[in-house]
Amino acid sequence: MSLLEVRGLIKHYQAGGGFFRATRERVRAVDGVSLSLDRGETLGLVGESGCGKSTLGKLIVRLEEPTAGKIFYNDREITSLSGENLRELRCKIQIIFQDPYSSLNPRQTVGSIIGEPLANFKVGAKEAQRQRVSELLETVGLDPEHISRYPHEFSGGQLQRINIARALALRPELIVCDEPVSSLDVSIRVQILNLLRELKRRFELSYIFISHDLAAVSYLADRIAVMYLGKIVEVLPTGDLVSGACHPYTRVLLAAVPVADPRQRYNRRVTVQGEPPNPASPPPGCRFHPRCPEARQACREKEPVLKEVGERHLVRCHLS
Repeated sequence: MSLLEVRGLIKHYQAGGGFFRATRERVRAVDGVSLSLDRGETLGLVGESGCGKSTLGKLIVRLEEPTAGKIFYNDREITSLSGENLRELRCKIQIIFQDPYSSLNPRQTVGSIIGEPLANFKVGAKEAQRQRVSELLETVGLDPEHISRYPHEFSGGQLQRINIARALALRPELIVCDEPVSSLDVSIRVQILNLLRELKRRFELSYIFISHDLAAVSYLADRIAVMYLGKIVEVLPTGDLVSGACHPYTRVLLAAVPVADPRQRYNRRVTVQGEPPNPASPPPGCRFHPRCPEARQACREKEPVLKEVGERHLVRCHLS
């Protein structure tokens, strides 16, 4: 049974038209996304900046309201939850943001930051909350004695550990990780990725791990969903990524992953030109065709559908 299921999710934003423009453009950030997540699974969501992956993550945790589509959690539709029902959902689904600096209140102590969810949901007495905060600090590899310190006294990696501790406070089942290592040094990234793997095993968590870094996603995820210009173009098991990727865009992302030995680089001949099209006016047919080295006439005229090409392997491409 799926823990989470997204069906035809759409999020369009109205862009400012300007003084001399009578109409306003619609930015199609998420444009008909369907995917599922099993209990205990990590689903990696990868794509270029601006493809809509962070917007999708915010829709799932109900920080953004969808234009259309449905979200199901434990077979219960949560798309239009409000009030106390939405409040209950917050205990089950949490998010870790990209920037550890801007996502923490600089005027609050670490104890107040991590303990805020406990206080908001009235989980235990104050002494029990303080004990829980100390346990969470130790769980993420920080000294519980630092409970009275402020964010400016910590490094970027330590701040992200504090963010993770806050996300764990209410014992969630699903955590959306929105590029949690992209702003950290390389050595610190590995530490945070290892921490997330250990927490998943220890607390039986499910993750949606969002990143533009295919190497980081491959390290953590059981399956990978590739997103381009608001649409999922391929979903496949991580173990099949190198040898079984079908979509030209997925192969472009693979070719861009740095390796120690250039002779081992995946298909170095795969190249892509130009910038992603304007999400307010996507091209007809396949959205990747203006940049695709393998595009055919059908790609320019007809939009491909997401179809099954193998076990748990879906691809949106006329050539597959």
